[in-house]
Amino acid sequence: MTTAIEAGWVLKTMAAMAAADQRLDAREVSLIQKVYAELTGRPVDVGGVVSAVQVYARKNVLAELSAVAGGLNFETKEAIIRGACRTLTVNNFVSESERTKLRELAETLHVSGQELDAILNDPGGA
Repeated sequence: MTTAIEAGWVLKTMAAMAAADQRLDAREVSLIQKVYAELTGRPVDVGGVVSAVQVYARKNVLAELSAVAGGLNFETKEAIIRGACRTLTVNNFVSESERTKLRELAETLHVSGQELDAILNDPGGA
């Protein structure tokens, strides 16, 4: 990840995914911290995660991403998708509605279904 702005999109998207069920537990916070650091090379503290979840629970992150998607490189788009996927798999299960969210995210980022499948099926990634 090259810029703080790109890393910010990873955190915003992960926070929105975590907020989808209206609950945030310590396990989710810890997972977001770990995955965010892995994907971006940047740390985020507990307060940063909680704050992001509170803010992005009320925002339409897909609409915001849609406005900037054309300016994001594929590496950033891939990190956003991986972060979202790993956030959703905190319970070791991804429901059909969560899969739909991932497809909508990929579509918003102009990532094809084939590219999405490759990202999600990469054992070194999501």
